[in-house]
Amino acid sequence: MVEKVIVVTGFGPFRQYKVNSSWEIAKCLFDTGIENELNCKLIKIEVPVSYKDVDEIIPKLWTEYKPTLMVHLGVSCFAKTLTVETTAHGHDYLKEDINGICPDSRCLANDSKLETCLSIDCLKDYDICVSQDAGRYLCEYIYHKSLTINKNQTIFIHVPELSEDNTAQKLAKHLKLIIAKLLEQLN
Repeated sequence: MVEKVIVVTGFGPFRQYKVNSSWEIAKCLFDTGIENELNCKLIKIEVPVSYKDVDEIIPKLWTEYKPTLMVHLGVSCFAKTLTVETTAHGHDYLKEDINGICPDSRCLANDSKLETCLSIDCLKDYDICVSQDAGRYLCEYIYHKSLTINKNQTIFIHVPELSEDNTAQKLAKHLKLIIAKLLEQLN
């Protein structure tokens, strides 16, 4: 039996986020016992907050690991809990990345609105929010890049800033439950 592969990306530092909670949560995911409980291989990748790096890294992850499920995480100051994004656009990225670069919208391969084909309805009993606005920055950009490659196996989840109530360990355990539920669709 071929082992399921779950690739989870989190972002590195940017702006005021000297420690990015998306990467901290991704790092804690292994400690939840996810590999044993879900009979899978977990691959965690920290992605720089850079359009160029996303363009280079994401296609390589799909080719190298052939993931059963690609889970992108990103921090949001608006998120109070895990927020599942359903949609990503391929245009109107006007915020500069850590290198001071904005993508030239005329150079984007696909400027359409894409949606994940994963059903979010199965998550209704979990403490999550659902959103159709990933923010037109690197979060939405990475999501769009992966959706362009495979809409059937890609999800993006915004995570809250870490706090006493929202520790990386607690959010990683919550994320594991969501991943398990999404994997049920892919069996």
